[in-house]
Amino acid sequence: MNRNREKLLKELQELDFRMIELQLFLNTHPFEAKAVEEYNTAARKSKSMTEHFEKLYGPLKLGNDDNTVPWKWVNGPWPWQSYISGKEEVDMNVGV
Repeated sequence: MNRNREKLLKELQELDFRMIELQLFLNTHPFEAKAVEEYNTAARKSKSMTEHFEKLYGPLKLGNDDNTVPWKWVNGPWPWQSYISGKEEVDMNVGV
C-alpha cells in the first residue's frame, strides 16, 4: 500500500466533503459571502490537489485522463482493492 497515495486521497475526500457541505449550506443561504469565499477556496485547492494526485498516480475520474494508448484508467487499484507488499488484495470490508 502506498501510504502517500492513501493520505493524499483521504485529504481529497475530506476536501470534497467540505465542498458538498458548503454547497448544501449555500442552497439555503445564497448571500453568505464567507461561505461563498470558503467554497471557492476549497474548489481551487481541490482542483490543485486533484491535478497533483493525477500526475503521481493516474486519473481519479473518467474524463480526467488524457485518453492516450495505453488506456490509463485501468492501471490503478479499484476502490475495493488495496496493495500489501506489492500484491493485490481484495478488501472485503468495503460497503460494510
